[in-house]
Amino acid sequence: MRGNSKWSGLALVAGLAVSSQAVAAEEPSLNSDPGRSSSFGQASQVVISQELNGFLGYNTASEVFLVRLEPSADYFLQQNLSVGASALVAFGFGDSTVVGLGVLGRVGYHLPLNERVSFWPKAGFGVQFAHVPGSSDVNFVLDFNAPILFHVSPHFFVGAGPQVRALISQSVGSLGSEQGNFSGNDVTIGITTTVGGYF
Repeated sequence: MRGNSKWSGLALVAGLAVSSQAVAAEEPSLNSDPGRSSSFGQASQVVISQELNGFLGYNTASEVFLVRLEPSADYFLQQNLSVGASALVAFGFGDSTVVGLGVLGRVGYHLPLNERVSFWPKAGFGVQFAHVPGSSDVNFVLDFNAPILFHVSPHFFVGAGPQVRALISQSVGSLGSEQGNFSGNDVTIGITTTVGGYF
């Protein structure tokens, strides 16, 4: 009887050991299927992204801090070369309240830096309707942003980087220069963050 209980105990221990190994083998690992920068930027890829609470910067024309939300879509014409567009939604707070709506076309070039990190600078041109108390204005927009992307998993990335935006305007306002062309006094400088996916 004692011999049987000894063998039963050993069988139980062996069964538990095998079961724990099987469970450990089935547990997913965060690094089992990482994103790769080399998978991003292939010809015909479509990228959907959002500059989530996208842009927090300082505007040189007045004491106004700007928050931008910019849902975007980009398409890779060939490896690493992209074209795309963004919807522009801006809110400004400070000396005055600013609301801006518009659209921006852009071109970018993707540069893998290592297995999971890459650099995707983009330059754009667009138009924006801006409203400040007592005045409305249509601005042309020159934009440059250069996020560093971290490829969290296949088809998903997050990133952040510097952004510079200049406005060309026909009238005076918190979002426009006085001379009717870019005079260097209406530039927004800040950091943009992005989250997106591609297929």
